[in-house]
Amino acid sequence: MSFCDAVQVTVSSIEDTLKICLNAIHLFGTQSSNYGSLAAAIIVAVLLFAIRELFIKAKNYSGIYYTLSTVEDTSYNPYREMRMFHTLVLFSDGYVISGTTEKTGDIDKVRPCEYEGSRKIRGVVSGRVERNYFGSSVMNLHIVEQGRYRESTSFMTIKVRRFRFFNRLNSGTFYSTAAKTKGSVLCGREPFKEHPIGCVPFQSIAESQSSNC
Repeated sequence: MSFCDAVQVTVSSIEDTLKICLNAIHLFGTQSSNYGSLAAAIIVAVLLFAIRELFIKAKNYSGIYYTLSTVEDTSYNPYREMRMFHTLVLFSDGYVISGTTEKTGDIDKVRPCEYEGSRKIRGVVSGRVERNYFGSSVMNLHIVEQGRYRESTSFMTIKVRRFRFFNRLNSGTFYSTAAKTKGSVLCGREPFKEHPIGCVPFQSIAESQSSNC
């Protein structure tokens, strides 16, 4: 078979396939009011596509984020009610998320502390976006963080609200394998005012009492 004959056979096969598809659509449409249903389905599909591409944009999930995590439950009591501050640098195509994170400070029951320079605790972020058409979309973030003594894993679920008229913060929950810690998360594009500045040196009770004499 020559090249021209092969091309003709291929084109003829494509035409036959298209005719079969069009005949099937026509047969579906001629039954009762199926043409109206088909038109409605196409309109809905176009609207959903427009909503996804115009209002749920990929840039909504890329850039610099700041998180404030509050520990609500843990197997290590000194961590309870601790507030932890992270800076996340994320890149996303609207579905898959990758990036890095740095723990920049925390506030526990004893003292506030800011981590500067090499003292910042770095981590690697991966995740996915649940893009919902009508409700809030959700960022699911898996974070592997290199702690002082060992590596730990955290999982954050953050709801990304489409419209934020008064409160520009997103909220969610987190779980960490470090002391089975879990709690709530606030996430925004601006640093938190509560972030500690500097680090108060740790003092034992005896040292504190002697300094007050």
